[in-house]
Amino acid sequence: MEKNRYELAYMTRPEVEEAVKKIKTVILPFGATEQHGPHLPLGTDTFLARAFALRLAKRIEALVLPEIPVGYSYVWKGIPGTVSINQETVKTIVKDVAKSLDEYGIKRLVVLNAHGANASALKYAARELREEIPIEIFYFTYPALDEVAKLAESPRWHGMVHACELETSWLLAVCPELCDMEKAVAEYPEGSEVDRYHYSSLPMGALSKSGVFGDATLATKEKGEVMVEKILDHMEKVIRGQKI
Repeated sequence: MEKNRYELAYMTRPEVEEAVKKIKTVILPFGATEQHGPHLPLGTDTFLARAFALRLAKRIEALVLPEIPVGYSYVWKGIPGTVSINQETVKTIVKDVAKSLDEYGIKRLVVLNAHGANASALKYAARELREEIPIEIFYFTYPALDEVAKLAESPRWHGMVHACELETSWLLAVCPELCDMEKAVAEYPEGSEVDRYHYSSLPMGALSKSGVFGDATLATKEKGEVMVEKILDHMEKVIRGQKI
């Protein structure tokens, strides 16, 4: 297995002790395990979180924690392979990680989240941590999305991102071997159940036959590379306090 100089899990105790003397920023990739249509793996969010984290680490000189492979995935309940934890658990994981890092002098935690449903819990975790420990917290869930979406040829389904042109292009850019584009489809669920979804507890799994929300057939690695760089640019500027 190839060792990356930024990944804590592959470092020895002496290596970490030396690294944290000068590196005070740690990135936590947060993903999920849930369906992503017929062409993408269930670990799509997790793989994206890790890949983005490693690229960001090179830009800001940070260490990268092992990725969290499960998140709040209520909307895919009952679909084989789905693993869901509740939002309080998501929040607790982030808070416990931050407190562990604080004990040996880490000054900044960047939570790089690749699963939209985790976002609310991350926000509240960050707010609570501000009152509890002196560590700076950033949390990102695909920032600059509206700008990135302009590079796509297809519209988003109700502004969402799931197994569509955007997400498929991103995975093609960072893990092309995991994408089976021969099975990619386009689906924009419609009808009365879609209206109910926005105002009820109806899961997304009840809306789409394929599990795709958008047009995955238009995704390309080339578009994905440009999109990923724009997302990384945005995160780097925010962390460095630069004008976006």
